[in-house]
Amino acid sequence: MKNLILIIILSSIALSCSNNDEQSPESKKSIIFGEVYGNCAGDCRNLYLLTEQELFKDSNNDTEFGNWENTTFNNQPLSIIDFELANSLLEIPNGLLDYEDEIGNQIFADFDYFIQLKVNGISKTWLFDEINENVNSEIKQYVDNLILINNLLKD
Repeated sequence: MKNLILIIILSSIALSCSNNDEQSPESKKSIIFGEVYGNCAGDCRNLYLLTEQELFKDSNNDTEFGNWENTTFNNQPLSIIDFELANSLLEIPNGLLDYEDEIGNQIFADFDYFIQLKVNGISKTWLFDEINENVNSEIKQYVDNLILINNLLKD
């Protein structure tokens, strides 16, 4: 009887220590993107958090103006249709994470696009009104797609 109990305990321990990646899905890529507004009161942003598994809308909690990286997001993800729409943004151009210049200009104080990429511990953030003309075509195409997806998600 003691041997049977010992076998059951050891089997339980062995099964609970399995190396199953599905037990704790960790995103290696995430993107916060959307719009932030300059002259406003209250909720001054419309941001989304895209992970490798889901897409989330920002919560309506006040965020300190300009501290967009620390925006809180709803616990409930958006629909799978919205996730599939935004999922292409996870295909980040190779040069974008190495890009050291600004990707856009700030012209007006009304609203700006906000992008924060996090990939394998590397983080890059940009805030701009319109994309610079001197940005290479691969980055420009990515940003144009991001703006299009942002506009589709807002509607």
